[in-house]
Amino acid sequence: MTFPAPTRFTGHKGPIYALCPDPVPGLFHSASGDGSVVRWNMSDPDQGLVEARVNRAIFALHRPGEELLYIGDEDGGLHVVDLVEREEVQLERAHVKGIFDIQQLPDGRLVVAGGDGSISIWTTSGEGGHRIALQRKIPLTDDKVRGLALNADGNLLAVACGDGSIRILDPTDLNERFTLPGHAIGANCVAWHPGKPVLVSGGKDGHLRLWRTDADFKALQAFPAHKDTIYRVAFSPDGKQCATASRDKTAKLWDAATFAPLRRMDRNTGGHGYSVNALLWMGNDRLITAGDDKRIVAWEVE
Repeated sequence: MTFPAPTRFTGHKGPIYALCPDPVPGLFHSASGDGSVVRWNMSDPDQGLVEARVNRAIFALHRPGEELLYIGDEDGGLHVVDLVEREEVQLERAHVKGIFDIQQLPDGRLVVAGGDGSISIWTTSGEGGHRIALQRKIPLTDDKVRGLALNADGNLLAVACGDGSIRILDPTDLNERFTLPGHAIGANCVAWHPGKPVLVSGGKDGHLRLWRTDADFKALQAFPAHKDTIYRVAFSPDGKQCATASRDKTAKLWDAATFAPLRRMDRNTGGHGYSVNALLWMGNDRLITAGDDKRIVAWEVE
């Protein structure tokens, strides 16, 4: 099968570790080891706009609205950036090691995944959440906490832990409801199906694992999906496809109903020459990937 040639976005001077959507349709953000956050327009790939800079590699991004950006860096710094004034308004040392993911709970609090094996919970206050304050820190593992995902109902938080387990927490009190055995050598990422009772996880073992969320997280399926570490997994908004990104230099598409392989995206098809670190769906027909080769690639997806 022949696919349209992908579109490339270039400009970063370091590996790209994070992507996040913008409130404006057609725009998205990328964050890099060069310490910059860049806003891109899908229709104008040559004109990236630098929105923020920090003096550390950036591993995590979260944009809650039009005015703010939360940034997690390699040393555990949690930055609050005012995008209107284009200035950093707060910096907190959230974790001893890097920050790998940032999510917002339904009540407005932030949950941050740390390389020190804990998650931290932050209250937000002020106009649009300009001020943050540490509420509590919860140790989960002796290894890194790499991935977070909130389900569509907002009542379950999945946490991918470096000991291989997947922890399922109640977002209200952060009590642990389930511990899933997960992966042999570390879990990196988790994603909830948007319309079905299914959770998928990816790990350092290159495997995908599926769990039935309405049956006490019964294991459904496990299989080798990549030849190396899986860094990201994400369902399309309509729930028909699932994308994965791996250190094996490929991104792949899977049928979300059966997890049969649909498409492999690599250097030979216009993709990445090194590790693929980040994924972002832009609607159901566009997938963005980014990696160690400092490139962002936009794929047309049928």
